[in-house]
Amino acid sequence: MKKITILLLISLMIFISGCSRQKETITLDETYTPVEITTPLEGNLSKKLSFTGEVSSKDLVIVNSTLLSVEEASKVLVNVGDYVKEDQVLAILDDKNTSTKIESSRLLYELAKSNYNSQYESYLIQLDNFKNIEILFNNGAISESEYKAAKLRASDNQVKLLKDQLNQAKFAYDNSLDDLNDLNLLAPVNGIISNINISKNNLVSSQNSITILNMENLEVKFYIPESKINIIKPGMNVTVEIPSIDINIDSEIDWINPQKDIRKNMYEGNLKIINNEQLIYPGMKSFVNIDLSNDETFLIPIDAVLYDDFNFVYVAENNKSIKIPVEIGDDNGEVIEIISGINEDSNIIIKGQNFVKENSIIKIVRRQ
Repeated sequence: MKKITILLLISLMIFISGCSRQKETITLDETYTPVEITTPLEGNLSKKLSFTGEVSSKDLVIVNSTLLSVEEASKVLVNVGDYVKEDQVLAILDDKNTSTKIESSRLLYELAKSNYNSQYESYLIQLDNFKNIEILFNNGAISESEYKAAKLRASDNQVKLLKDQLNQAKFAYDNSLDDLNDLNLLAPVNGIISNINISKNNLVSSQNSITILNMENLEVKFYIPESKINIIKPGMNVTVEIPSIDINIDSEIDWINPQKDIRKNMYEGNLKIINNEQLIYPGMKSFVNIDLSNDETFLIPIDAVLYDDFNFVYVAENNKSIKIPVEIGDDNGEVIEIISGINEDSNIIIKGQNFVKENSIIKIVRRQ
């Protein structure tokens, strides 16, 4: 009995040993490629361009006298550097010559009105006389020559001529009255006085002026080198940095001159900025910063991207390598942007990818 038990144990051990060797043989016969994987990171590579620019005033407004006559400046109420508001009085002109002109225009108007009224009364009398003569002519009581002479005297041609003269005289008089309003030089916009060519007690003509810089709507001119001209386009969002006052303003490129500036050997760009707080002045140095980063991308090691007529990566799925086409963006030599083709759950093969093919059997030995 004891011998039988020993024989059974020996047989069982031989059977188990044989099974183990059989299982070990199957494992050794399997072929797979060990790989390392990672999941992509959401993000992008920061790619910024910066161009030097300068602030300038979009609107340079020149205020001068619109009077036909020359007047002295009785008061100059502003100085260079003063901030002025729309419709603020900048200077007041004397009315001596203007008043003389108005009086002359009034007298001419009164004369024209008197001549017209006198002629119109005469016309009415001649018109009544003609009606009576016409009756006599129709009855054969007067000759045709007398009839024609009376008709000529009743013509309204002279009245029409004097009416035109009256209208012209009235127009000139009304305009001269408007000149009284032009004795005050007013600011047409909000801004800062940058130049005054008018002084008290000196004559002021249309050649004399006060210059206002519109400080609300400013612009920035910047210059683009030839190597970047095909990248920068109108409508691009930018950030305008003004270091001297530590301000950053969001804007967009308004236009780009396609003709190169010969002096700077670059292309001029332009954009607008709003200066509501009146802290920005024309002439301030600025930097136009443009962020060219892609908005929504994934970052993976650059070596994970392979090429075979198109860019692709291998993704580990169910112990197999799956070939996935991808659209790539920028890279920095270590990581690369993937614009489309993968998602945040994709298991990207980053080691061993050069030793697998589509549907190769793989074994994940490490996960980053």
